[in-house]
Amino acid sequence: MAWVETHQRQLLYAGVAALALWLAAFTYNHVRKGTEAQANAALAALHKPADRAGKQTPPTAAEYLKVAEQHAGTAAADRALLFAADRLFAEGKHAEARTRFEKVLAAKTTGPTAAVAAIGIAACHEALGEADKAVAAYEQVVSLHGSSPEVHQARLALGLLHEQKGRNDQALRLYDEVLRAKPLTVWRMEAEMRREQLLRRQPQLAVGGLPSAAATASAMVAATNSPAKK
Repeated sequence: MAWVETHQRQLLYAGVAALALWLAAFTYNHVRKGTEAQANAALAALHKPADRAGKQTPPTAAEYLKVAEQHAGTAAADRALLFAADRLFAEGKHAEARTRFEKVLAAKTTGPTAAVAAIGIAACHEALGEADKAVAAYEQVVSLHGSSPEVHQARLALGLLHEQKGRNDQALRLYDEVLRAKPLTVWRMEAEMRREQLLRRQPQLAVGGLPSAAATASAMVAATNSPAKK
């Protein structure tokens, strides 16, 4: 008690300081939530309902960029910038789209947003005819974002680029990797199709790799039709 009486002023100051810190944190979180909610509302407002004919006009890149600028620092702004890059790509403005994707990736180096931005950069290089840069960018997606769904897209795109360069063995390896991936993905069908087309052109590549769907089916038919051993 004597110590408390001696240091009661210091204790009072400490209590006031702790209360001030708590109030500051509470205010920041409250304002932050409100700011994020406003940004989400602004992003959602860009998506207009379909007209009577059932036609729905997507937001323009400029509209997405406006949301990203007005609500900078929020997660909604990051998404708006990513959507803007996607729209620019769809509009054929590949160089500008790549710049926007790069800005997203600079702000988010990990996670789903980063994976989408990274494959967007690779796709822009490919669309611009920069094959070597596209290969390097797709390979970066595979190495840095191996657990994301975009890795299968990257492997398929890499496989096609390798085919165009005559590196068919590398393309086949990438298609096999997609086919071996777990869990099952929608990209497996495309990988199987490309693999079958490649093996029809280059049947010697099948040696040592996964059997083709046609070969597997033939083996099953042969096994079914073969006479039973006595």
